Amino acid sequence: MFPFDAEIMPFVIQYAHSPVLVYSIVSAMMFLSSFGLPIPEEVTIVALGLIVHMGRHPDQYPPPEGVSISPLNIYTAMAVCFFAIMISDFIVYSLGKKFGTSPWLHKFFRKYLGENSLEKSRTMIHKHRFLVPAIFRFTPGVRFPGHLSCGMMGISPWTFLAADGLAALISVPTQVYLFAHYGEVILSTIKQVKHYALIIALVAAGLYIAVKVKKRIFGKKEPSAT
Repeated sequence: MFPFDAEIMPFVIQYAHSPVLVYSIVSAMMFLSSFGLPIPEEVTIVALGLIVHMGRHPDQYPPPEGVSISPLNIYTAMAVCFFAIMISDFIVYSLGKKFGTSPWLHKFFRKYLGENSLEKSRTMIHKHRFLVPAIFRFTPGVRFPGHLSCGMMGISPWTFLAADGLAALISVPTQVYLFAHYGEVILSTIKQVKHYALIIALVAAGLYIAVKVKKRIFGKKEPSAT
């Protein structure tokens, strides 16, 4: 284990027995992710699954002294995560629907996506109205402009909710369930892999430094003969 594991693990474990706090943080992170926070919502989902796993196994991950054992319920965690995503996405969609004709929103879109990307988005939405919200759900980095454009370009609320909800219903509970039930295997794999990752990083850094030094020493041009 890395030296900081001894500090991080107790910090994480204590939240495995604080359901209200964890659900509040998850809801806030999903809201920010829907509005373009550069942290994939999958990171939050995976973290939630691992925290549920730790709370379900207090014998392996005992909470800090003074913290009562009150693990997160896996089904409640799934539901909170799912509805936090759906509500956040629908808020973004509603903003696009309400302010879709606003000049400043179109200016923002052209600056954010570029004219070519905006035209492609319009074409895709017109051709595949039902599939597009689901596609945006599985495309990190474009969810915010994608969901906003769904509202701007006239996709009905029920179509958006059905497509986005179906995609979220497939991905979110599955990820939480897998990490909650197989967290021990995943954590042990991470502990093993990170040692190799450190070695690879050190080797890469050494090669990078060696190349820079070689260029500095041997890369200088010889003065031309006169």
